[in-house]
Amino acid sequence: MTISQQLVIFIKKKDVNKLSNYGEKIVGSEIIKISQVIKAKQAEGKSILNYTIGDFDSKLNPIPVLLKEKINKYYNEDYTNYPLSAGEMILRNRVSEHLKRKHDIDYSSSEILVGAGVRPLIYTIFKTLVDKGDMVVYPVPSWNNKHYSFLHDALKVEIECKPENNFFFTKDDLVPYIKQATLICICTPQNPTGCVMDKDVLKEICDMIVEENNKRKDIGKKPCYLFFDQIYSELIYDVDYVHPLVLNPGLKDYMVCCDGISKTLCATGVRVGWAFGSERIIKQMTEIFSHIGAWAPKAEQTAVASLLENDEYYDFFIGAKTEDYKEITGSIYNTFQHLKNDGYDVDCIKPQGGIYLSIRIGYSSKFNTMEEFLDFIIDKCGLAIVPFKFFGSKENTDWFRLSIGYVNIKELPQVMKVIGETITTLSSR
Repeated sequence: MTISQQLVIFIKKKDVNKLSNYGEKIVGSEIIKISQVIKAKQAEGKSILNYTIGDFDSKLNPIPVLLKEKINKYYNEDYTNYPLSAGEMILRNRVSEHLKRKHDIDYSSSEILVGAGVRPLIYTIFKTLVDKGDMVVYPVPSWNNKHYSFLHDALKVEIECKPENNFFFTKDDLVPYIKQATLICICTPQNPTGCVMDKDVLKEICDMIVEENNKRKDIGKKPCYLFFDQIYSELIYDVDYVHPLVLNPGLKDYMVCCDGISKTLCATGVRVGWAFGSERIIKQMTEIFSHIGAWAPKAEQTAVASLLENDEYYDFFIGAKTEDYKEITGSIYNTFQHLKNDGYDVDCIKPQGGIYLSIRIGYSSKFNTMEEFLDFIIDKCGLAIVPFKFFGSKENTDWFRLSIGYVNIKELPQVMKVIGETITTLSSR
């Protein structure tokens, strides 16, 4: 079955067992659907470079050996009962020290909440801060903001961002909404683009939020909060990265952040993440989270705490991975630049961090639908990528995310060959 069939077919039938509004109208992940179709084709023997999912081939990119050893150790020592609701104290203390060491920001253990990865924590952030009808502002393309907004009956404001701004919004973009906004969402390095928000642009936005909240204090109005997703923040290439709290310390009461090990330690399946913010926000998040129960297992939490004790080992692992990612993304970027210089209708933004690249393929407009285009490059070219359309973008329809977690650095020439042949095939269609 083709991707277009997977994505377009909806079975409509009368059902007396009607579900809730969320149950009836929630939209599943288009990315996961694509990945499942590709895996089925690969199982049938078809050769496809699957660069869709934000994950890692665990044989090419295994978790740190020390982390694996520690997880096994703590399971062998029977760390198998419930963890503390807010997260094991040893891990929260280590995260506090880690944030100070890496980002020069101060958060105590009581300002940190640990979860089974970042997703349930993001849901809890929305649940804690967003009421029905509240305005949530976020850029498109971006990951999952539309779904969390839907689940909380928020008033969505999607700001279509431009490639010349590395697909980030600016202070000027936010001006029309700042007086009504309850939550502003920023992820940097960005998923899906692989770009880092310029620190001067970020500072202007942080100053704007603090200034707005100083006005709201006088009239007793609910604040405008910043949700800052920094899950890729330690995978940076040749650009400055400064945390919002460093740029404006007055932001602390109005900001909650997410981070964890899924991307930095290639540990997407280990499921350890953390949120941090003011004690008031985290306290209420912890109460809500206690009912959700999406806790990271005690053995994994304790193992991560042990790893974070070893700064030299941690930094070496991150440094080596970052160099690999920089080489991979740089090679793909250079390939697209060569193709562009040769007159092909393509482009690519120089990668700055994380595990993604923004690539433009103008030839996608030759197809009647995006699904038809995806079917073609998968079946005829053996390449799978994700359109920005699936991240909410309505204008940047010829831009795509390429994820490198499954790229074998030893086979880069073959990867470049497939990319080049794909563009050549498309241009002659």
